[in-house]
Amino acid sequence: MREPRIPKLDARLKTVFDLFPACDAGADIGADHGRLSCNLLAYGKAGRMLVTDISLPSLEKAKELLERHGLKDRAVIRTGDGLKALEAPVDAIAICGMGGELISRILSEGREYLYSAALILCPQTDINLLRCTVMSIGYHIVCEEAVMSAGRYYVVLRAEPGEINYTEKEIFLGPVLMRAGTETAKDYYRWRYDVESCVKDLDPKYLEWLKEVM
Repeated sequence: MREPRIPKLDARLKTVFDLFPACDAGADIGADHGRLSCNLLAYGKAGRMLVTDISLPSLEKAKELLERHGLKDRAVIRTGDGLKALEAPVDAIAICGMGGELISRILSEGREYLYSAALILCPQTDINLLRCTVMSIGYHIVCEEAVMSAGRYYVVLRAEPGEINYTEKEIFLGPVLMRAGTETAKDYYRWRYDVESCVKDLDPKYLEWLKEVM
């Protein structure tokens, strides 16, 4: 019998996968269907994974997926609220598929559970707020990638321990992304310009900053 194929990741989760460092132990907070953890385990980027979600039905789907691919023995599957589900240190933590405000709350309230793990974050909204939170918990951004998925752009960032003070402009544009100069980054900024242009009472300087990097 042929082995079942590892589920393919969409462009957003593939970028999260790419930025996730090779490690002995990782965590997927808010894992939903478990596809990210399945790929990280199957392709050897993580030796073992904590797969957690506040939703029991979602975790059942993740459990079934990992069982189907013979990976369940390398995973701990646990319901839990944010980082409080971590009972031991891990090397890297992915938090995706949520708004930036929620991810910020998870990081701020669970700061004591980070244990200096690398953070791979992909907010659906409020990227500026999330960058501020990363800075406030004593982390700095080492990589940022803009990716088009399902008709819109996302920014995936990787943060590691290290104090830093970002300027307002760096928080708005992204301290790494604004210096990348790639066509993908420029396309993202053009897309964001269109989005920000519709915001009422937006300070004109933000649109000027976007024009500088488009």
